[in-house]
Amino acid sequence: MDNISFSDLLGSLWGITLVVAFFGGSIFVHELGHFLAARKRGLKIERFSIGFGPRLFGWTGKDGVDYRVSIIPLGGYVALPQLADMEGIEGASSEEAEKLPKISYADKMIVSVMGAVFNVIFAFALACILWFTGMPVAEGTSSTVIGYVPEQVVTSSDHLAELGLGNTVPGPAYKAGLRSGDKVLSVDDNMVTNFSQIIEAVMLGNRKDSQGNPTATFKVERDGKELEFVVQPARIELNSKSGDKVRMAGLQPRTEVRVGATAAGSPAEKAGLKAGDRILSVDGYPLNNTVEFRELLRKGGAKPRTLLIEQADGVSAKIVVTPQATTTVNPVSIIAYGEGKRHWLILVPATRDLLTKDGTAVRDQLMVLGISPEDPALAETLKIGTIIDKVDGREQIVAVRSLKALVEAVGLTPRDLTVYWKRANGDAGNLTLTKAQSVDKQPVRHAQIGISYATRPELAYRNPWETCMGIVKSTFTTLGRLFDRGSDIQVKQLASVISITKTYYNISEDIRRVLWFTVLINLNLAVLNLLPIPVLDGGHMLIATIQRFTKGVLSNKAVIILQYTFMALLLSLMAYIILHDVRRCSGDSELQLKQQLLERHVYKAQDFGAKK
Repeated sequence: MDNISFSDLLGSLWGITLVVAFFGGSIFVHELGHFLAARKRGLKIERFSIGFGPRLFGWTGKDGVDYRVSIIPLGGYVALPQLADMEGIEGASSEEAEKLPKISYADKMIVSVMGAVFNVIFAFALACILWFTGMPVAEGTSSTVIGYVPEQVVTSSDHLAELGLGNTVPGPAYKAGLRSGDKVLSVDDNMVTNFSQIIEAVMLGNRKDSQGNPTATFKVERDGKELEFVVQPARIELNSKSGDKVRMAGLQPRTEVRVGATAAGSPAEKAGLKAGDRILSVDGYPLNNTVEFRELLRKGGAKPRTLLIEQADGVSAKIVVTPQATTTVNPVSIIAYGEGKRHWLILVPATRDLLTKDGTAVRDQLMVLGISPEDPALAETLKIGTIIDKVDGREQIVAVRSLKALVEAVGLTPRDLTVYWKRANGDAGNLTLTKAQSVDKQPVRHAQIGISYATRPELAYRNPWETCMGIVKSTFTTLGRLFDRGSDIQVKQLASVISITKTYYNISEDIRRVLWFTVLINLNLAVLNLLPIPVLDGGHMLIATIQRFTKGVLSNKAVIILQYTFMALLLSLMAYIILHDVRRCSGDSELQLKQQLLERHVYKAQDFGAKK
């Protein structure tokens, strides 16, 4: 097990502190709104709880209120027996509600709505702070100018592009006619003012053509003219475990192409490029994005290219650089198996902590990097990181310690192949792959000049009113798409407390991002709690209104039945969302492990020493 550094420990503690302070604080603010309103209106208050279920700790105040933190961190409540019978969630009341004074319709409405009101006030206050400090955003996302339109887009989360593997489709935006430099004005008749809104509009889109394919209508400005394009977004898999898929058009924002550093002996160094230089064009073609520049180099191959650059001191110059064709990854081995080579088992040479006399690392194990497309039958057995140390050769069991040995043992003719596996925890076994054969797949070679790229951080100073209204609008749109057959948004894609906590932890290094996410959480809490569903605040308001303007339609017994019924439905929905969130976290962990294996065993430093 790797040692945990002091800085890692501090980072973990800081992340946990932020979760408690801001996520827990958001729940506290909501319940505080109910609490203060109930006290102002003279209602009986029994408990103020953060969380549900049995009491973890707390105290009883001089006012007789039980202030507590409960064991299930899925929200909170203020126990108000005069408002509604919530014994199923909040626990039994110490007094019978019938013996307490009746409260007015105004009392019920004011107390119910004030939780959401406090969340809105809190969110707006935080948005005002961000308006003053600025919100860090990715370079180029403050505008709607397109920087790069890829001709191909990846459709799966386990894509290994540098190895020449993965599922791709023609770029939807490129196929429709959108190009670098276009300024997007609207998507599906919704005006957009930043690049994040473009991505969101496509993702939440619900339009389809006559064949049932998703569509998105882009209105753009090009050379002073307004043009309209109908894009057919691709469905991109974000997580193989949860199966989350979203619509994506295949667009990237406009960014500067600025040199961060040059590799020793590289074409860029020889041509005179230096850190801080900004590359404006290549062979007269204006550049709008770093990926676009790399793609232009790749397509052009190892031929001289003329770059127009702006040096750090502001002086413009033209230089000629000749890219070198090279690969950034080590070779891998692939065993195709199943009917029609349905699955690819991808293996990489794993570097052990051993060095030869000349100081090079020993590669004498073959490790599973993944199966593409995923094979549910073997997902748990041949999981990422599993070692394949022996296979059933043509005449005997053969130990495999290199890619060459594996290729020779497996062969190029399809046959049933037994592979022997083991893991670091001591587990071992074997299994048979049907119609298996070795597949030759060479790493992708790119024309490169040997530079890293510098990014320019941006701060967005957005009006707090516009920030809050944008989030509220997005929340209502998302809720609507859940019930729209034309949309690809599903209930299982909603975030539970697990994803919320994980997000807080991941953004804990920048307090401004934490503040923005807290704005989002509070406005979502406000909207969701005001939905007219029994158990929620909006449900209390709906029931109170029905009882106010009708006589005898909803008796107290009927209200209790409604509360219990919808409580069961709500808890079932939360359990369903949490289940998929657990799967999502599993998929994220798998992707993280895959990235670590890639960086350690597959990716290699560029070497521009002698040409090979």
